[in-house]
Amino acid sequence: MKTAKEMFEELGYRYKGFGNTIAYSNYDPYSYEYKDIKFDNKTKTIDCKKGGNYFEPDKKFDITMQELQAINKQVEELGWLDA
Repeated sequence: MKTAKEMFEELGYRYKGFGNTIAYSNYDPYSYEYKDIKFDNKTKTIDCKKGGNYFEPDKKFDITMQELQAINKQVEELGWLDA
């Protein structure tokens, strides 16, 4: 079975981890837009945002079924589902 990191990488995301946060970022060089999915291990929250235009604020985005599967796998690996 694949790890969450492997699942995200297959979707074009790159791993970035720092402190209590695990993040995956997907940058499209043609549109200059990015999508970030961040897991805060301290608060056990997930933030999904996209952006790229300096003149517009970051926005939330709809996730695909494949992204949802990778998110669920990451949550499982972090142990958030354990009481």
